[in-house]
Amino acid sequence: MSNLVIKRFSRNHENRGLVLSITVASCIASFILGLIGCGSPGSDPTAQYSDLKATVAPHKEAAREQSVLEAGAYSIEAEKDATLIEGESQSFKVFVRFNQKVDSYDLKLVGVPSDVSGLSLSKVDGETNAFKINWTVPKGTVPSTASARTIAFKLELANVKSSDGAVEVLFRSISLARELKFTVRRTGKRPEIVKDNELPAEVAQGSLVPFTIDIVDPASYDGFAPRLDIYFQGTNKTGTGYEANAATYVRIDGAPKNRGNGVWTFSYVFDTKNNDVGAQLDSEGKRIDGATHLQSRLYLKAYSASGGVSNERVKIIKIKYQIPQVAIVRECPTPAIQKSTTKPAVAVTK
Repeated sequence: MSNLVIKRFSRNHENRGLVLSITVASCIASFILGLIGCGSPGSDPTAQYSDLKATVAPHKEAAREQSVLEAGAYSIEAEKDATLIEGESQSFKVFVRFNQKVDSYDLKLVGVPSDVSGLSLSKVDGETNAFKINWTVPKGTVPSTASARTIAFKLELANVKSSDGAVEVLFRSISLARELKFTVRRTGKRPEIVKDNELPAEVAQGSLVPFTIDIVDPASYDGFAPRLDIYFQGTNKTGTGYEANAATYVRIDGAPKNRGNGVWTFSYVFDTKNNDVGAQLDSEGKRIDGATHLQSRLYLKAYSASGGVSNERVKIIKIKYQIPQVAIVRECPTPAIQKSTTKPAVAVTK
């Protein structure tokens, strides 16, 4: 009995050892197969996909390298303050700079807006790689709704020659144009009242006197005329008497006319026929007996199309009365003495 038990135990022990041996062997085999499938730790796991290496990483793209090379090959720059004024002939400089060995080249003006004519490019004598943009800016270049306008254009290199063949190849493969900009502003010159025509210092009462005022406004052009104000201000009392408001006798006689070169003519009528001519008063406000004229005053001021304002001009006009002025003397009437109609009482005697 005891021997049977011992034998069974031995067999069971052998079976367990066999199972363990098989399990360990399976693990080792799996590990070895894993190593065979993945390769050694130092091997490239993408070796079998070597054709994928044909795609270059973005930071190595030739186009980007070309862009950097192009930007550094040359530059074209305008003066820091490239500003032109309407109505004036002006210019500003542009400079070409190379970072490669260039022996000669041409520079062309291109990409000018369709409404810009007369813009030109010229070489600056005595200055290497310096040019000028020249333009007589027409009035009206700046829109009437704005105070300035930015104009963009391009300068383009051509026929770039170099003793270094690689440089010529480079300039044949890159963009040779650069966009530049400049500003056009309205003129800062103020308008000026230059002349009043046919408005004499003396006007007869009951007359109609046409007259004109000429203004020079450098910022003006057809459709963008200056403005002329005729007005009265301040006190009308002077040391010798009172002055009338002469602006009340002025009426407009037609639209202003453009004479060219910024000169405008404004037409008016000084009307003492349809407007009452008042009395000439002394410094105390009393009518002057025997006065022959009414002294009047008005002011003129011009406003530019660009907002500038002229100096103020004063005009004194004496209006001659048809007959000398007579002082009005008002006297209080003397009350009338009324006679009594009552009969005196008669004494009655008996």
